[in-house]
Amino acid sequence: MTNQYDAETVPSTVSFEEEPIQTRMQAEVFCENFETAMDNLVHIIEAETELLREGQISELPTVAPKKHAAIESYLSGIRVASANAIALGNLAPLSIQRMRERHGNLRPILQTNLQVVSTARSVTDNVIETVAKAVGSQMKTRGYGANGMMSSPQRSAQGIAVNQTL
Repeated sequence: MTNQYDAETVPSTVSFEEEPIQTRMQAEVFCENFETAMDNLVHIIEAETELLREGQISELPTVAPKKHAAIESYLSGIRVASANAIALGNLAPLSIQRMRERHGNLRPILQTNLQVVSTARSVTDNVIETVAKAVGSQMKTRGYGANGMMSSPQRSAQGIAVNQTL
């Protein structure tokens, strides 16, 4: 199945100037950059969600660094917006309104992603629990031996190692 949200197509991260925003041009450029950062974040979250839905867990390690970079870029934009909230509101009110609306659309996307991640985690935990029980059941006594004594349980796996980076 082809992943319509190919994580490879996520653009490079957006960087934000830490200097105070003082002109309309700076405010508009910031708003454009922040919208790009939001688009990048949405794109990579949708890619992750789609991979999980398709069961392509092995592809997630390639998405994680891109997701981290997109989150960092987005949070950097949030910090700059907070530090310049009054200037942005005064210099680019229409752009800020559009940005707020788009920001509001981010919440349902994040909720969907969290639900899918939670479901994948639950399934993984159930699989691990089932395997652990199966391994543990191999340790139980099966019955009496030829000498009338209970046979000793077979010694098999003593534990399970799990990578929980999901």
